[in-house]
Amino acid sequence: MESNSKGTLRMNGAGSSGGGLFDRVVINGSGKISGDVECEVFQLNGSGYVDGNLKTDEGRMNGAGTIEGDLTARVFKVGGSGRIAGSVNAEELTISGAGHIGKGVTAQSVKVEGTVKIAQDCSAETFVADGGFEIYSLLNADDITIRLYGIKSRAREIGGGSIRVSVGPPHGLGVIKTILSMGILNPVLEADVIEGDEITLENTT
Repeated sequence: MESNSKGTLRMNGAGSSGGGLFDRVVINGSGKISGDVECEVFQLNGSGYVDGNLKTDEGRMNGAGTIEGDLTARVFKVGGSGRIAGSVNAEELTISGAGHIGKGVTAQSVKVEGTVKIAQDCSAETFVADGGFEIYSLLNADDITIRLYGIKSRAREIGGGSIRVSVGPPHGLGVIKTILSMGILNPVLEADVIEGDEITLENTT
């Protein structure tokens, strides 16, 4: 493990460190950071854990990693079964695999390539979902495109300018192929309320 006040924090395997200000943070394995982290580049691979808030320009989380606090980022990608316990504020947020966000999301663009659960509101300029999602409150975006692949999606309310919901082509994406192979075939969107200027719906209840 290497640590400098404005250098690189690198953790391989099982280790621990305090938070702080860094140029780059790389966690491979089950390393744990206690405290808030601010860095230019953040990478978490494996089951690493940040017990605090994370602020980064560009970040990626793969595997079963956890950020226990809030996330602020310009660009951030969540893969595998990554979990962010707090809220997310980002310019670009991409979620592939099976992500979980414990509070709300505010972003310019949100792209879902797999499945995601968002416990509060999701607000964006553009929202594109190729797969499934569960938003426990409001999904609000100027431009919403939802392509359903084999699993049920749900939001309590959906509001926006342009809202397009369709059933995706059968070849799908890599993650969706796995879902289809499991026999979970229910490409439906459920919502209590849908409001928009232009609305096109397929397989929607």
